[in-house]
Amino acid sequence: MRIRTIQAKSILTPQKRGFLTAGERPYSHSLSWAAGCGYGKLYCGAFCYARTLPNWYFARRPGEGWGEALIVKENAPELLAAQLARARNRRGMRIFMSPVTDPYQPIERKLRLTRRCLEVFARYDDLDLLLIQTRAPDALDDLDLMARIPYVWLGMTIETDRGDLPYGPSQAQVERRLTAVRQAVERGVKAQIAVSPCLPYSPDFARRLLETGAQRIVIDTFAIGDGSGGRRTGSSPFAALADYDWHDDSIAESLYHQLNAYHDGVAWSGPGFAGIPARPAIEP
Repeated sequence: MRIRTIQAKSILTPQKRGFLTAGERPYSHSLSWAAGCGYGKLYCGAFCYARTLPNWYFARRPGEGWGEALIVKENAPELLAAQLARARNRRGMRIFMSPVTDPYQPIERKLRLTRRCLEVFARYDDLDLLLIQTRAPDALDDLDLMARIPYVWLGMTIETDRGDLPYGPSQAQVERRLTAVRQAVERGVKAQIAVSPCLPYSPDFARRLLETGAQRIVIDTFAIGDGSGGRRTGSSPFAALADYDWHDDSIAESLYHQLNAYHDGVAWSGPGFAGIPARPAIEP
């Protein structure tokens, strides 16, 4: 993978419409310190909707495919510090980190951009929400910082508990993610599992998700979650790999109902992601 660094002009992107504003508690901003993703050549890269978004399309060079390059905003922590310092309404800020690249992709172990951004957030106790969305158990590296930030939620993607799917995570990856959620909860960090997109799963999946202790679980599908009614997924490499009808939402709906019978924090798709309650201390 080719790595390029740039000096960005801004790091917090206001959210006016779309997936992150679909619920009762919409996100006000997103934060992405890169265009592209270091996981782009793994299984998730085959169906990742971010491969079609302007963040990547206009940053890449001609001929670069998804997973072949990463454009890093190396001044992200400094920009964040400046933007938070001058923000007029931090109490209303709800930040999604990040919708177009994984904040704990492999290069984070070297650059520590996510950690440096968390160090900035740790200077403030008055924001409403910071959701750190990842599929990487490496997020455990920063539990010490997350535990110091009262508005942090760790979002862990766990699409299935089956490790035998040619288009899904390995069994080892599944186990590490489930363990990461349990450890976050044990450390007092609020956790949300994203079954996004929901892949075929075992009969024990609902039980295993519940046993993590996650405060919220969001279920999403290809046809709804890719933001285009399934058109992006249909044109992705995944469409040729899938050995089942990925248009059929019944697999995800069944899991939703199984979980909903035992957990009051189960939510659906966009409204679910944008449904984390406001902090009680700053509820208007």
